[in-house]
Amino acid sequence: MPGMSESAASAACLRDPSAATSGAISGLTAAGASVCLERRPGGMEGLTFRLADGTVLEAVVRRSSRARRLRLCLTAAGEWRLVVPSALSLAARLDWLQSLLPFVERAWRRHRLRCAAEEAAGSLVPEKLLLPVLGREFAVRRGGDWQQGCAAVARGGHAPLRVEDGARRLLLVPAETSLTLFGDGDDMLAAEALRRWCRRQAGQHLPPLLEELAQRHGFAVSEISVRDQRSRWGSCSRDRQGAGRIRLNWRALLLPREDAAFLCLHELCHIRRMDHSAAYREELARYAPDWPERERRLSRFWRELPRWARPAG
Repeated sequence: MPGMSESAASAACLRDPSAATSGAISGLTAAGASVCLERRPGGMEGLTFRLADGTVLEAVVRRSSRARRLRLCLTAAGEWRLVVPSALSLAARLDWLQSLLPFVERAWRRHRLRCAAEEAAGSLVPEKLLLPVLGREFAVRRGGDWQQGCAAVARGGHAPLRVEDGARRLLLVPAETSLTLFGDGDDMLAAEALRRWCRRQAGQHLPPLLEELAQRHGFAVSEISVRDQRSRWGSCSRDRQGAGRIRLNWRALLLPREDAAFLCLHELCHIRRMDHSAAYREELARYAPDWPERERRLSRFWRELPRWARPAG
């Protein structure tokens, strides 16, 4: 995270409803930027950034027994999240939180610019769907009403995918180089159909990729599943015999193949080191010496997920 510069001066405050002093304890600079840490009823923690232009951003604070350091991120949906090690006192790290304001200002500005560009671009549904892991590209097109879709299915071909939401319904009919959408023209329903179809493809193609890497490098894996995680590319746990149980996000199907392979290695290394310690990083470096750049690429890909593929909320 960048340090605080003179041109981006800021102030920090701690508010605790249980304190004897009444009212809010706050500090503002001439620039008007501030950070507030609040302890809410029930022991919940709240973090608020007030930017120089008056914008107020709330961050979700989550305690983690596995985290070894503070981590702040902005999701593709525009939600700020702060992960905090369980034993760490946030009040003792107000200086660090204060130093984040330049980063928060820049990240929020980029997020707003991207949202504006996407809004100007129009439709949520892409004209093409790229699946780099498979080395394939599909044209996405509208094909007509529900009856026309049923007729297309009757003619044979790949298994269709059906999506319904109340009275609305849509049929996705895949072919070798195209995905045709029949039925309701709602973009949100079409995006849901694309997500479900991609998850189906990911379930077929991501586990073999991980299995091949596990066999090549001597990792024991007992279970591989493909999930719809909201904030991570994957996760790993161990069974009673010490073998890995790995969950991959279906969105890894949208990564370049070398980055999807690195993601698999990242999770496989957790079988031997269930943390992100120096020992874990040494283990990962055995298989991916350029792991810091690879990690940055995964973070960038997550931030730049296409709108239709982003997690809800």
